[in-house]
Amino acid sequence: MTTPARHSEYPLDRAFPALAEALPRVALGAWPTPVTASPQFANAHGLSSLHVKREDQSHPQCGGNKVRGLELLLGDAVSRGANTIITMGAAGSHHVCRTAWHAAQLGLRTVAALVPQAEAEYARRNLLCAASVGAELKLVTYVGVAPTLICEMLRPRNWHGAEPPYFIPPGGTSPRSCVGHVNAMFELRDQIDAGVLPEPDFLYVPMGSLGTAAGLLLGARLAGLKTRIIGVAVSYKWYCTAGRCVRMAMRCLRFMRRFNSSIPEVDLGTGDVEIVHSVLGEGYAQFTEKSVALAGELHRLDGVGLDGTYTAKALAGMMDFIREHDLATRRNLFWHTYHPLPPSMCAPGARNSLPPALAQYVEAEVQPLDKQLHYPRE
Repeated sequence: MTTPARHSEYPLDRAFPALAEALPRVALGAWPTPVTASPQFANAHGLSSLHVKREDQSHPQCGGNKVRGLELLLGDAVSRGANTIITMGAAGSHHVCRTAWHAAQLGLRTVAALVPQAEAEYARRNLLCAASVGAELKLVTYVGVAPTLICEMLRPRNWHGAEPPYFIPPGGTSPRSCVGHVNAMFELRDQIDAGVLPEPDFLYVPMGSLGTAAGLLLGARLAGLKTRIIGVAVSYKWYCTAGRCVRMAMRCLRFMRRFNSSIPEVDLGTGDVEIVHSVLGEGYAQFTEKSVALAGELHRLDGVGLDGTYTAKALAGMMDFIREHDLATRRNLFWHTYHPLPPSMCAPGARNSLPPALAQYVEAEVQPLDKQLHYPRE
């Protein structure tokens, strides 16, 4: 197993030092992620200003918002002596791809149960990238997820001596991983204090498995920021609720307080987060004309590339919310979670290691709107 690099100090560590000692983590990301302005897009839409938190720059090869949680999840896995990570997601999951790639750098193998989704170029690249580092990928139905995961947990080859494989929930969302996004708000506070941007009135973030939004919600309160968190539902309406987000944030708080009782109790309720449900379209990973058009505009004007499943819809939801509530003159921050993978992250023979049911995502035509999005060619 590769010896993990020593992690750098989190801004959260300065506030609550006992957390750094109690929660093992590995150094994966490049922190802090920058904040940039998008003046051309803002001007085109009558906004006084628009800033973007560039989580896409969290790692030069395999970045995005998932890296924050993986520092803590893989750190825990390594500390427990696990040699196999078991997880799940959609066929083109950003989470599964980032988990597999970063785990492989630490000498860990990944087994993932994947459920079907609509075809897209980003899904193709995520699959091939995960396969390139030796991930074992299995396409299953939703009904078949639990039995597949249980079987993998019990396989002797997935055990290392007496140590069981390490399970990571869908999206990497757990109280432990949410701590990484709590830290992101302390990082943002440092950037505000340094004059990088004024304190935002509103922060817009895609809501899939809710971990990022829940961590940011709790982090804003603990960091003393008045920024209001606006989640944009991009997965399932029944799942992306204020109540579920708040419950995850409170689970994270209880988890943190187990290791540092000086962390203050905070009272979060469903009124502390708002959810935009207007941009999901036909469903998860089904691209919409409005969101793809806005994504194309942001890339053309300010050079920021989005994906059709998460960030393009989050941008569309942000614009809907701004128009509905007359917020064009307020300070708005877009939390950019997507890092596009270049083709070089996909080994030439990776397609051959995919089972036939997953190879279709490499061979099939992508959905028509996908061709309007920007993907790096090299």
